[in-house]
Amino acid sequence: MSRFAFALLAAAALAGPAVAQEAKNFNGPFIGAQLGWQQDRQSLDLGTVPPSTVRAKGDGFAYGGQIGYDFNLGSAVLGVETSLTGRTGSNRFPTFDLEAGRTINVTARAGWLVTPEGLLYARGGYSNARFSVTNPAGGAENRDGYTVGAGYEQMLGKNVSARIEYAYSDYGNDSLPGIGGGGASLNYHRHAVMTGVNFRF
Repeated sequence: MSRFAFALLAAAALAGPAVAQEAKNFNGPFIGAQLGWQQDRQSLDLGTVPPSTVRAKGDGFAYGGQIGYDFNLGSAVLGVETSLTGRTGSNRFPTFDLEAGRTINVTARAGWLVTPEGLLYARGGYSNARFSVTNPAGGAENRDGYTVGAGYEQMLGKNVSARIEYAYSDYGNDSLPGIGGGGASLNYHRHAVMTGVNFRF
């Protein structure tokens, strides 16, 4: 009996490090950096009779960082994340330019482990983006909205993972300060493809 108990203890001791190693995949806090492409699309309703709408879209380089926490539930992973990004470029309308500033996202995600090192996931939550009227100089405002997306994340080593993700964001409609005497309405949308690296603890 003692030999059997000793064998069980030895097996547990050998299996323990392997189980602990696997449990570290997509579990616990992380911090990272991201970069990629964003395209902002706006539709400007000039408030005229008959109705007149002008559309613009602009591409930009996006960059930033994120911090979050993952919960490994076995075959599934739940997580929360906060990110801060900036971008280059602006959208040009006939009488003004619209420049995008920083964006803050607070999101939750749910994913499925397709392999012990690979996570396929969906994401959604709150987004706040800053937009400024330039050329000529005009007003600036922070827009509240939502963001949804999907991506794939792969463990590269013991505490490092990399991901690629698509996201769509909507910031609603609002009067644009300083344009059309306040009667113009602008609709805000964004598409983004981002890559990122996370360092896990």
